[in-house]
Amino acid sequence: MNAGYMSFWIMSILFILIATGWKPYIAPDLSSWFLKVLIGIGMLALLNIPLWWSPSTGHVQVMLHATIGLLLLVSIPAFKATKDFAYIGYLMLCTLMIAAIWGFTRKIYSYDPVFYLMDPSWDAPLLAGMFCGAFTAQFKQQCGLLIWGAVLGEAFNSALQAGGYLAHIGSLAWWDSFWIAIAAARIFSLLFKTIRLSISKLNHMLLHIRGGRSS
Repeated sequence: MNAGYMSFWIMSILFILIATGWKPYIAPDLSSWFLKVLIGIGMLALLNIPLWWSPSTGHVQVMLHATIGLLLLVSIPAFKATKDFAYIGYLMLCTLMIAAIWGFTRKIYSYDPVFYLMDPSWDAPLLAGMFCGAFTAQFKQQCGLLIWGAVLGEAFNSALQAGGYLAHIGSLAWWDSFWIAIAAARIFSLLFKTIRLSISKLNHMLLHIRGGRSS
């Protein structure tokens, strides 16, 4: 599969769902402005304009694309949405955990990915997205966690490989992984919410039946 195809496919689905009135169900806490900017940055990245910057040398070999700077800047409000500093600390801890999951999975698969769940290039974002969906159910916070987690995770992978891996953060392949993680987080949280509501309704029905029999 060509790099960038998965990004275009997921962004197209997201745009269609929002345009057809599904926003209250899939992204109720996201403003239209944030969604437009997020998809706009993603579409800009698909142009594959060679605007790269290397912020570090040594063991951590990282190349950052210009779109990543915009993405990190846009994600800051996701952490400032609450004034509870304890919860902000929790979100930061979750970000580091997602980065660790991303980096360690990439590192393990850098040897010889014989055993994998879906695809060697998909498993890291899938796992990161699933854990992100478990950490928080709010889409805005999921975006913030995965933006920083994906960036730090690739840098962490480069650090683990001690200069043997040059992380191109913002490449088409990176964007594919990012959007896969976003989709996994949203699907997991919505699925968990559906299961929880189903169990709650089932318990309510059972209590109603028992109450009817006892009367």
